[in-house]
Amino acid sequence: MNKQAVTIGVAMAFGLLGGQAQAARIHGEAAAALSETDTYALETAAAACKEEDFSALMGAMAISDAVRLKYSAPEITVVKDGATSTVASEDYADFPIGMMDYYWVSRASMQAWDSNPDVELEYLDMEFNQSQANQWAVDWQHVRFDGNSSGGDDQGEIVERIGEPGVLSFEPFDGCWRLIEDYRGQG
Repeated sequence: MNKQAVTIGVAMAFGLLGGQAQAARIHGEAAAALSETDTYALETAAAACKEEDFSALMGAMAISDAVRLKYSAPEITVVKDGATSTVASEDYADFPIGMMDYYWVSRASMQAWDSNPDVELEYLDMEFNQSQANQWAVDWQHVRFDGNSSGGDDQGEIVERIGEPGVLSFEPFDGCWRLIEDYRGQG
């Protein structure tokens, strides 16, 4: 029995055939290697597409590289400090947005926090903009909050915007959306 047959057998055992099997077998990895978070995020993303809920799709992308890969164009245009390049989706490792306890945070600080919970999270201010053609632009920027909650579970008011804002662009594709561009400003 070859590796592909074993992978298909594992996918069948986990009920991951069809669209989920393709997402689960990211670049030849067996479906069994899919984490619990990735499985949950892929299910959330599929439901978000069905319900046309872009914000829920972004939340799933923020916690899962598997979702980010599945819902990206084969090539992503990256504009950083005025220079434009094209990166294959599987090589795009600089997705800027993460999520921690329902807060948008930088992906880098989320990953650092996973290794060391003493690391300070970098919070993001996010704005979702939809065009008449159902394209989405996600404007994001690092921010600092005052920490004075208005009685809920919020971080208070934004007191500082840090660095240049960025924009992630998405286009409608196959009943959902896919990431096509990561714009990081002029430096």
